[in-house]
Amino acid sequence: MYLASRFIHGIGFLALFAACMIFESPVLAQNVIQMNDRDGDGRLSRREFPEPDQAFHRMDRDGDGFLIPEEMGRVGDKRSGQSSAPMQPQNNPKQRQGQRQSQAPAAAKTAPARSGPPRFVDVHMHLHPLGLDITMGGGGRSRKGSNGSMDEAANLAKAAENLVTRMDRQGLAQALVVVVPSSKGTKEMAYSNLRDAVRRHPDRLRLMGGGAVLGAMLLDTAPGAVTGEQKRRFRQAAEKILDDGAAGFGEMISYHLCMTQRHSFKKAMPNHPLYLLLADIAAEHDVPIDIHMEAVETKTPMPARLRQACDKNPAELEPTIPALEELLRHNRKARIVWQHIGWDNTGQMHLALLRRLLTAHPNLSLALRVPSRVLDQSGQPIPNRIVDGNMRVTEAWMRFADEFQDRLVIGADEFISPSTAPSKIAASFDTTWSIIDQLPEQVASKIGGDNARRIYRLR
Repeated sequence: MYLASRFIHGIGFLALFAACMIFESPVLAQNVIQMNDRDGDGRLSRREFPEPDQAFHRMDRDGDGFLIPEEMGRVGDKRSGQSSAPMQPQNNPKQRQGQRQSQAPAAAKTAPARSGPPRFVDVHMHLHPLGLDITMGGGGRSRKGSNGSMDEAANLAKAAENLVTRMDRQGLAQALVVVVPSSKGTKEMAYSNLRDAVRRHPDRLRLMGGGAVLGAMLLDTAPGAVTGEQKRRFRQAAEKILDDGAAGFGEMISYHLCMTQRHSFKKAMPNHPLYLLLADIAAEHDVPIDIHMEAVETKTPMPARLRQACDKNPAELEPTIPALEELLRHNRKARIVWQHIGWDNTGQMHLALLRRLLTAHPNLSLALRVPSRVLDQSGQPIPNRIVDGNMRVTEAWMRFADEFQDRLVIGADEFISPSTAPSKIAASFDTTWSIIDQLPEQVASKIGGDNARRIYRLR
């Protein structure tokens, strides 16, 4: 890898392109992708590609607007249909990914709406004032106010309307909207703007608060430095969020890996004193806590793809599971919902672990997510996905869903923006909800809505 990187820097991209043609080297091509992949999706878009259009289009043999190592390492003339090593469509992982990323977000427009009255509940959705396609480098236009600056409150209100429209097509009666820190303004403003947007749809949307305000207090306070006064202020802020009508606390960041240079690494272990206090507060008020945490059972080196994607990631993965179990044991009346199950960045979110945790901790529930993206930053299949390459729930996950049908919910985790255009980054709403149609009716009813209404005390 070191010699390949030196080679890339020494000869320049076009020379590397020629070398890839001669030596058919996806390894060298992978290094080029890692150097230029600003959004961390393991591919190069035309915007990320550092050379002229002609070179890009020559390599993009399947014409989906993205390059992967196999295309850059084995190049042909797509106009004439010749190539040094033709790739069969069924064996081209990028082609399958491109198809899903273009088709899944469009499903809200093209797929038939679910029949019958809305009955499902999504426990983890975002509203974004601009959209990830803009903030993460995908392009597009923001909605500006009369003075030319972004009107965050108006943008979030429009995003809320778009979310309700998406819900209608998927047969969702309700969705929980989680708060995360905003890149604009203060954390208090981010919370209040999102709260007000959700309040416009009281029968359809509910707020999960604390991600911006409480999350900042957790992340900014070392575990050994928590004082009695800090605990008092933390409790006061938490209870105000509940007084504002929040259905619970979320999205609470515990262990958040950085996926691109525009992303961030954040850590506040689940056994942090303020997390333990939050569990007590949640139990007192009979509300759940949504937690964002990577699955790490044992200390291991940070995967190379994540070190290369973002230099903010530490050198080692720190175990999170022991701290999570400490939180779960601390107050058995506190309901904890671990989010993003099925989106595994460490390779350790295996079913044996999840089965052990659910068996040992009756106050734990899991929220399932199926992103449309199927490959990690290195171009390899994401491990422990709920679905196979044909977007069908695997036999192992079907058995797991049946075994723990009272402990699973759906949290699609897509960022809905003011734009009605399909998102290209982190799309997951339609792909996640597609798994419901594959489950037996009784299991689908529980995982799709009944469990969420019970856990979050929804009416």
